[in-house]
Amino acid sequence: MLPRILAILLLSAAPAFSADWWPYDNVRYGYTIELPPEFGLSIYPDSGDGLTLTPADQSARLRVFGTTVLNGDLASEAKIRMAVAKVDGWQISYSKLSSHGASFSGIRQDRIVYVRGVALCNGGAAFFQIDYAKADMHRFDAVVMRLVRSLQPITKCTNSTQAFKHLPATG
Repeated sequence: MLPRILAILLLSAAPAFSADWWPYDNVRYGYTIELPPEFGLSIYPDSGDGLTLTPADQSARLRVFGTTVLNGDLASEAKIRMAVAKVDGWQISYSKLSSHGASFSGIRQDRIVYVRGVALCNGGAAFFQIDYAKADMHRFDAVVMRLVRSLQPITKCTNSTQAFKHLPATG
């Protein structure tokens, strides 16, 4: 409970004290991202998997979250998320998928959505999803680019063969 209260206080106060972006580290899933100063916390889930933020004018919604990826394949997870977005009415116009990073964007009526995911250690992934009005595209282009650059795993993953490569042989 104390970590949740501390996170809420820090996240809601950060934009007021700084005109600069502020870091968010999710230790549960092992990712970090910089968050825009004009966005404030609107939802902090009990699960501890991420945050939902909005600017004061409610013109956009930013979700940041971690998840466990089925079969450890980020590209497959992103394809599933794109399929769900299509069912929700988003017309996907861009996608780039790999085992390390995935991005897609689309339009629904007068809104734009952009989704970015990165692979994490132990079969996890971190995502952000932002949606905003087409009319605000120029306002949020730089925001999206900085979010893309800053979403990263906290630590580099090592596979088991790398981890045991330098151990002496027993005999």
